[in-house]
Amino acid sequence: MPWRRFRKKVERPIDVSRSIEESLEDAAEGESDEDLPELAELDGATMAEAATGEPDEDRAPTELGDRLRDALATEEQRGGLPSERPLARGTSRSHEGPSEGDPRAATAARYPEVGVDLEVEAARGLRLKNPVMTASGTFGQGVEYAELIDVSRLGAIVNKGTTPAARPGNPQYRIAETPSGILNSIGLENPGAAEVARKYGKAWAELGVAVIVNVAGYSVDDYVYVVHEMTGTPGVVAYEINVSCPNVKGGMLFGCDPDLAAEVTRAVKAETDLPVIVKLTPNAPDVVAVARACEEAGADALTAINTVLGMRIDTRRRRPILGTGSGGLSGPAIRPIAVHVTYQVAQAVGIPIIGAGGVTNAQDALEFLMAGASSVQVGTATFADPLAPLKVIEGLAAYVKEHELASIRDVIGVALPAREE
Repeated sequence: MPWRRFRKKVERPIDVSRSIEESLEDAAEGESDEDLPELAELDGATMAEAATGEPDEDRAPTELGDRLRDALATEEQRGGLPSERPLARGTSRSHEGPSEGDPRAATAARYPEVGVDLEVEAARGLRLKNPVMTASGTFGQGVEYAELIDVSRLGAIVNKGTTPAARPGNPQYRIAETPSGILNSIGLENPGAAEVARKYGKAWAELGVAVIVNVAGYSVDDYVYVVHEMTGTPGVVAYEINVSCPNVKGGMLFGCDPDLAAEVTRAVKAETDLPVIVKLTPNAPDVVAVARACEEAGADALTAINTVLGMRIDTRRRRPILGTGSGGLSGPAIRPIAVHVTYQVAQAVGIPIIGAGGVTNAQDALEFLMAGASSVQVGTATFADPLAPLKVIEGLAAYVKEHELASIRDVIGVALPAREE
């Protein structure tokens, strides 16, 4: 972590007649230029690259850059980048995959998962062609990674957390590396529900993959508003409710209180006919109690788990590294926690569970499936390797073939204790 100079404190008055989001944006004006030198140092970039966001052609290659180029070369060998693959006239990238006559059909036929039964029920009323999806906050809105990989191979993607109004996010620094993981405190930066629907709906329809919208808010009305604004958006097949947000009335996380979590679940269920998935927080005093409450309130599935609270200290500055102090820990470091929660929750509820937390390969995914999850999310791993979710799919297909299983469903819950009759 590079040394960060102390900044002269500048008082920027908040205009109470404007929204909090607008005031925060005004208060942050000019900070980008001030942060430029240290952010360039943090990223290992030149000043020009940090300012423009464009690579310097004369700059020496980096290890991460070399890995990304290798990944792209691999995908090109499999049929070219998704953005370069033409669509047959009159067709779109539907969830069912390429139809006969589509130029992509020959390419898709070469994928290792073709012909292997990987279909799962990710939520009541939601069947996916395979159990691998991306995790919210790690895959943007999906369209960004569509330039790198064939996202239509995924079971589903989960978009970045969406709130009623636009949010500028938290102050820098927002990410800090840790052993086997990262801490993040992004602050739900997003353009707001209406803009997400307007800007990305059409693109999602063309991606050929199911989209699950991650919904966040600070009141029950916030969650309902987002779902209302997203209603009818092309490509959207379900909603994932992020209950790791503090309730503005009492300050407690919705997901830490069974009654609050159930209240949000019921309200969202009343607003939509699409499946509602509740993303559990491991920071709750009793995660199983919250899971049961959500199921009773009508949840169609549960995601286990969200990030674990953590902190890093910059020993030179003698202050927390993250701008907000603490943040959410993700990556392989939390996988044993996530598998344990999945194992416990699977014995307490009858609805599907989506395992999340540190999945980097097929073996990790199998742990979740055997612990009772019917599908998994790949998140932090995509930062190091954009192909990670696809490699998990390929690995699961290979496992089904190697063990001569009829379906990947044959391994779901096999590690759970036998149910008493």
